[in-house]
Amino acid sequence: MTKLSQSPTHLSRVQRRAAIAGASRAGRGSPGAQNPARPRRSSSWWIAGAAVVIFGAAGVWWTAARHVQSQTPAGPMLGQQLPDEGYDHVAVGSQIHYKANPPASGPHYPFPAPAGVYPNGLQTGFWVHSLEHGYIVLLYKPPVPAERLAEFDRMVKEFPKSKYGNVKLLIVSYPDMPHPYAVLSWDWRLQMDSYDRATALRFYKEHVDHGREDIP
Repeated sequence: MTKLSQSPTHLSRVQRRAAIAGASRAGRGSPGAQNPARPRRSSSWWIAGAAVVIFGAAGVWWTAARHVQSQTPAGPMLGQQLPDEGYDHVAVGSQIHYKANPPASGPHYPFPAPAGVYPNGLQTGFWVHSLEHGYIVLLYKPPVPAERLAEFDRMVKEFPKSKYGNVKLLIVSYPDMPHPYAVLSWDWRLQMDSYDRATALRFYKEHVDHGREDIP
């Protein structure tokens, strides 16, 4: 049970500067740079320097392209994209009315809820703020067996870490929804009639860190 607390562009420039500086030093330091009788050696230094710059830039581009490809899910994103309901902050305890049930965006309290399992439920205004920060929320209709709660506890420890090094997962008891389970991210929702950890994990991997605000 979790208690709520309310409280490869840079590398490219470096490589290019190093390559250009090396090429410049090579050109100035060549013994034949001022000797017309030895033009081929001077030319070879400049050719070598240019090759370093070209291949260095190509290597950075290839690395960046592979990184982007690895971050792009194959095929359509899992779930249904919902109309955005806004992101205003309202006072804790305020009554908030959402169009979607359960919601995946909208007004919320100023304090996000931390990752964890909430078997006694959690006010919607807290976990909607967590969605805004790129967290994933798994909602379930109570009751569930003790074995399922134990698995939920393992999930918040075992799911992949976000790019910030933390598992961004909340699992919340939520009785007032049309399906037994729902997995949410900011503006996205997947409703399930039966529990499926593999599906929840896939949704998590595709949507984690995709909130409106890119912060831990």
